[in-house]
Amino acid sequence: MRPKPVGLVIASIVSGLLVLGGVALFIANSPTSTASFGWFAYQPLSGAAFFPGSLIVLTQPSAVGIAIGVAGLVGLGVIAGFLLGRRHPIGR
Repeated sequence: MRPKPVGLVIASIVSGLLVLGGVALFIANSPTSTASFGWFAYQPLSGAAFFPGSLIVLTQPSAVGIAIGVAGLVGLGVIAGFLLGRRHPIGR
Protein backbone atom coordinates (compact mmCIF):
# COMPACT_ATOMS: atom_id res chain seq x y z
CA MET A 1 0.00 0.00 0.00
CA ARG A 2 1.39 3.35 -1.03
CA PRO A 3 1.57 6.16 1.51
CA LYS A 4 -0.89 8.99 0.96
CA PRO A 5 0.56 12.31 -0.20
CA VAL A 6 0.77 14.89 2.57
CA GLY A 7 -1.11 17.47 0.47
CA LEU A 8 -4.01 15.09 0.03
CA VAL A 9 -4.26 14.48 3.77
CA ILE A 10 -4.14 18.22 4.49
CA ALA A 11 -6.80 18.90 1.83
CA SER A 12 -9.01 16.21 3.38
CA ILE A 13 -8.68 17.74 6.83
CA VAL A 14 -9.38 21.27 5.56
CA SER A 15 -12.43 20.10 3.57
CA GLY A 16 -13.77 18.21 6.57
CA LEU A 17 -13.31 21.27 8.78
CA LEU A 18 -15.11 23.41 6.19
CA VAL A 19 -18.08 21.05 6.25
CA LEU A 20 -18.20 21.00 10.05
CA GLY A 21 -17.75 24.77 10.29
CA GLY A 22 -20.47 25.41 7.72
CA VAL A 23 -22.92 23.15 9.50
CA ALA A 24 -22.09 24.74 12.86
CA LEU A 25 -22.53 28.25 11.43
CA PHE A 26 -25.86 27.31 9.88
CA ILE A 27 -27.15 25.77 13.10
CA ALA A 28 -25.96 28.70 15.22
CA ASN A 29 -27.73 31.21 12.95
CA SER A 30 -30.75 29.21 11.89
CA PRO A 31 -33.84 31.33 11.30
CA THR A 32 -36.57 31.01 13.88
CA SER A 33 -39.33 33.26 12.56
CA THR A 34 -41.39 33.45 9.41
CA ALA A 35 -41.23 36.21 6.84
CA SER A 36 -43.23 39.34 7.50
CA PHE A 37 -43.11 40.58 3.92
CA GLY A 38 -43.98 39.38 0.46
CA TRP A 39 -47.22 38.13 -1.04
CA PHE A 40 -48.75 36.99 2.25
CA ALA A 41 -48.10 40.37 3.90
CA TYR A 42 -50.74 41.87 1.59
CA GLN A 43 -53.54 42.81 3.96
CA PRO A 44 -56.50 40.90 2.43
CA LEU A 45 -54.41 37.72 2.34
CA SER A 46 -52.94 38.06 5.83
CA GLY A 47 -55.58 35.89 7.48
CA ALA A 48 -54.76 32.51 8.94
CA ALA A 49 -56.57 30.75 6.07
CA PHE A 50 -54.12 32.12 3.50
CA PHE A 51 -50.85 32.20 5.45
CA PRO A 52 -48.82 29.03 4.93
CA GLY A 53 -46.67 29.48 8.04
CA SER A 54 -43.69 27.73 6.53
CA LEU A 55 -41.99 30.56 4.65
CA ILE A 56 -38.65 31.09 6.37
CA VAL A 57 -36.14 33.69 5.28
CA LEU A 58 -32.48 32.73 5.55
CA THR A 59 -30.24 35.19 7.30
CA GLN A 60 -26.92 36.15 5.76
CA PRO A 61 -24.79 34.16 8.26
CA SER A 62 -26.85 31.02 7.71
CA ALA A 63 -26.50 31.41 3.92
CA VAL A 64 -22.73 31.80 4.37
CA GLY A 65 -22.75 28.65 6.51
CA ILE A 66 -24.50 26.75 3.73
CA ALA A 67 -21.98 28.04 1.17
CA ILE A 68 -19.02 27.03 3.35
CA GLY A 69 -20.49 23.58 3.95
CA VAL A 70 -21.11 23.05 0.24
CA ALA A 71 -17.54 24.15 -0.56
CA GLY A 72 -16.26 21.56 1.91
CA LEU A 73 -18.46 18.86 0.39
CA VAL A 74 -17.20 19.71 -3.08
CA GLY A 75 -13.63 19.47 -1.79
CA LEU A 76 -14.30 16.07 -0.24
CA GLY A 77 -15.91 14.93 -3.50
CA VAL A 78 -12.87 16.02 -5.51
CA ILE A 79 -10.55 14.19 -3.13
CA ALA A 80 -12.67 11.03 -3.24
CA GLY A 81 -12.79 11.17 -7.04
CA PHE A 82 -9.03 11.60 -7.21
CA LEU A 83 -8.43 8.64 -4.91
CA LEU A 84 -10.86 6.43 -6.81
CA GLY A 85 -9.58 7.47 -10.22
CA ARG A 86 -5.85 7.00 -9.64
CA ARG A 87 -4.32 4.35 -11.82
CA HIS A 88 -2.40 1.63 -10.06
CA PRO A 89 0.70 0.12 -11.65
CA ILE A 90 -0.04 -3.09 -13.56
CA GLY A 91 1.16 -6.22 -11.81
CA ARG A 92 0.93 -4.97 -8.25
